[in-house]
Amino acid sequence: MAGQVINRREQHKQHTRSALEAAAMDLFARQGYESTTVDEIAALAGVSVRTFFRYFSSKRHVLFGDVAFDRVSKFTAALEARPTAEDPLESVRIVLDESDVTGAAELAQIKARMNLMMEQPSLLPTYLRINYELQRQVGVFIAARLGLPETDPYPLMIAAAAAAAWDVALSAWATGAGELAPLRREAFAQLTVGIKKGTPWGLASLS
Repeated sequence: MAGQVINRREQHKQHTRSALEAAAMDLFARQGYESTTVDEIAALAGVSVRTFFRYFSSKRHVLFGDVAFDRVSKFTAALEARPTAEDPLESVRIVLDESDVTGAAELAQIKARMNLMMEQPSLLPTYLRINYELQRQVGVFIAARLGLPETDPYPLMIAAAAAAAWDVALSAWATGAGELAPLRREAFAQLTVGIKKGTPWGLASLS
């Protein structure tokens, strides 16, 4: 019985969060990001402003929502769950592949957010912070698995490739260059083609 109560509570929280995100995106699209207030978002979602701030710290936060913020934490957990004997570069590739967005609804959310970000350059720092967090987590993972310092160029290089592949793919996809997942996979493959699996930084990694 207690488990059912907890499940219902979590379902209610997720429903409220989703309703707030949907309301925000609807208002942003209809009247613009800058012209939309937190009060209007809460009213359209059918909740109080106080409830809004239980889920999101600001309008900027609700703009990116679960699509971005939660993806980084899920990505990190998936990396940690990979077998310790597996080459860490391969682990990153596999988790990136498994994390690719392919669902029509989620792709539509990403496209809407990308469009708003292009219209409102002031939103760019939040996007860059999310991408930086993805990069940082990859670097921490690679360094830990290989027993290297986090400042070693080898984990930093793979981390940069992971973040750049996502950024390049998003930019290309937003302009109609192809589908997001294949673009991201090709970008990562091209950016890491010269990196030897499990090879520490040094002349051997460049030969």
